[in-house]
Amino acid sequence: MQRREFLYATSLICLSANATDSLVESKVLDVIDSVLAHMFDSTDIVPRYDGISVLKFIQETLYHPSYDKEIRDFVLQGAKVLLDMHPNFTKSTHFQKEIYLREFEDIPMGQSWLYRVQILGFEAIYSSPVYGVNSNQKYYHYIKTQAGKPLPKVRYIDL
Repeated sequence: MQRREFLYATSLICLSANATDSLVESKVLDVIDSVLAHMFDSTDIVPRYDGISVLKFIQETLYHPSYDKEIRDFVLQGAKVLLDMHPNFTKSTHFQKEIYLREFEDIPMGQSWLYRVQILGFEAIYSSPVYGVNSNQKYYHYIKTQAGKPLPKVRYIDL
């Protein structure tokens, strides 16, 4: 094999591996988003779950260098396990998701994973508006409280 052919073949392998990783990560994040949307189901009283900004917050949190690698790996692995158990989880009905999550809850990592994802969701929705999730402090109003003063002017993650 000539050097040029070798370099070309190697680059194709690397590109396909990165594309596969991106696809898996995208599916994993979709599962986390779907679980949170199910957990934080909106009603007339509860503010609407804002998946885009919540997921962005969680993604930034999980991949921040200061975030605990073991927790990050646990959250991502749990989403993969849920996806392996129920490949169509994200497209399932509310009722089906409840059944799937109850099944998932019974496996060894299930309860801990659901708890961790719920904590991440709470961190997102009750974060300062500067993080883009709790705009107009709607979640603070829902629980009849107010943000601590002074509110941050810059995101900690950007420091």
